[in-house]
Amino acid sequence: MNQESIMLAGTVAAFLAALVSILDKLLSLQGRLHSAKEQKEELAAERSRAEPSTRAYRPKSRVFYVSSYLLLYEVTVIVAAGNLLNYLGLVLSLRLESILYLDMTGTALAAFLLGPWWGAFVALLSNSLVNWLLYPEPGADVIIFPWSLVNMTGGLFWGFMARRAAFRKYLRTGRTAAFSHVRYLLMFGVLGAFVVSVPGTFVQAALSEQTVFALNPEVAHTLERMIAEKQAAIQSYLGALLGVTWGDNLGWFILNWLQNALRYIPDKTISVAIALAVLKYGFPLFERELIHGGPDKHRIRDTRVAPLLLACLYVPSFNMLLLTEQYAGDQYWLLWSAPWLIIVGGLVALWRWGPSENAVRQACLSRYERYYRALKPIEREPSNEFCRRLMFATLIVSAFFALCLPILLVDFSRVAFNFFCVVYGFLLAVHLIRVVIAQNLSIERADE
Repeated sequence: MNQESIMLAGTVAAFLAALVSILDKLLSLQGRLHSAKEQKEELAAERSRAEPSTRAYRPKSRVFYVSSYLLLYEVTVIVAAGNLLNYLGLVLSLRLESILYLDMTGTALAAFLLGPWWGAFVALLSNSLVNWLLYPEPGADVIIFPWSLVNMTGGLFWGFMARRAAFRKYLRTGRTAAFSHVRYLLMFGVLGAFVVSVPGTFVQAALSEQTVFALNPEVAHTLERMIAEKQAAIQSYLGALLGVTWGDNLGWFILNWLQNALRYIPDKTISVAIALAVLKYGFPLFERELIHGGPDKHRIRDTRVAPLLLACLYVPSFNMLLLTEQYAGDQYWLLWSAPWLIIVGGLVALWRWGPSENAVRQACLSRYERYYRALKPIEREPSNEFCRRLMFATLIVSAFFALCLPILLVDFSRVAFNFFCVVYGFLLAVHLIRVVIAQNLSIERADE
C-alpha cells in the first residue's frame, strides 16, 4: 500500500471520525438532558463535601464504563500528547536545521507515565505512521521507517528506568538538589544515548550510512584521521582474537557506536528534560496517579494489552522492512526481527508474573473514582463548556466542508487529508491544553 492510498484511507477515516465525534456529542447532550436530577444530587453532595454515595457511583463502576473512561481520559490523552510532541520536535529540528532531533520527547513522556510498552507503542505509532505521513521532505519512507527500532528502544529503556524507586523519589519533592537533576540527565539522557545508539548503529549498517558530524573542516579532518587510526588499531587487535572478518566488523561497529552515542547525547538529554518538564507542569494529576500511585502508593502495573497492541502495530512495519530491498531485509532480517523477541518475551513475562485481572480492575476503578472527583467540578465550569461547544461547532463545520471538497477540488484526497490534519491537529492541541489546565486546577484545589 503506497502513501497515496493511505492518505485516501486517512481522509475517509478522518471524515468518519468527525461524524462519530458529532454523534457522540449529541448523545452526551441527550444524556445530560435526561440526567438533570442525578446531576443535581451529585452537585449537592459535592457542595456538602460528603463522601459520594454508592448510588451515585454504582452505574459508573461497571467494567466497560470504567475502561472506556480511562481509555479516553488517560491513555488516549497521553498517547496523543506523545505523538504531538514527537512530530513538533521533528518539524522544528528540520526547519531550524538543528543538531537536535527532539522526535523522541513524546516517547519519553509516554514511557514515564504509562511504562515501557506504551512508550514503545507511542514511538512506533509516531515513527511508522504520523511522521511518515506528515514528513515535510521527500523520501520519508527511507528516512523514517528503519529508525523505528531506535525510537522503540528509547521508549523501552526510559519506561523501565522510570519504574525504579529512585525516579519516584526524585519527582516526589519540588526542592530537589542540583546533583539529583544532573544525575537524572546523566542516567536518562547520556546513558539513554549510549543505549539507543546500539540499534542505531545496526540500522546505519543496514542502510550503508556513515556517521556525519557538522564540524569545522579542519576539526573534521583531524577527527576523521584519529578515528581511522583508532579503528585500524581496534580491528587489528580484534582480528587477532576473533579473525579478520569478525575483527573488522566489530571494530567498525564499536567506533560507529561511540560516534553515534556522542551525536545522540545532546538530543536525548534535552528530550528527557523537556518531557519531564511537560510531565511536571502539564500533567500533575497523571504524575500523582500513574507514577506515585495515588493515596495507596501502588503504581500502575503493565498488562498484556500494550505488548499486544505493539505487536499489531509492528506487523506492517516489519513486512516493509523485511521485503523492501533498500532496507537490506535479506541480510539484516535478524535486526528487523529483534522486536519480536522483546514483544514475545514481554508477553510471556506478563502472563506469568503480571497482575491478575481482579487487581487490574480494582486499580482502574480506584483511579477512575479519583479522576472523577478531581475533574468533574472543573468540567462544569463555564470556560470549559465554552471551549467544548466551540470544538463541537468546529467539528460540524469541518465535516460540512469536507463534503464540498470533492466538488471543488481535483486532488481531493491530499487536500482533504491535509485539511483534516490541520483541523484535528489544532483541536487536539486545544483539547490537550484543556486537560493541562483542568489537571493543574484540580491539584491546586486539592492542596487548598
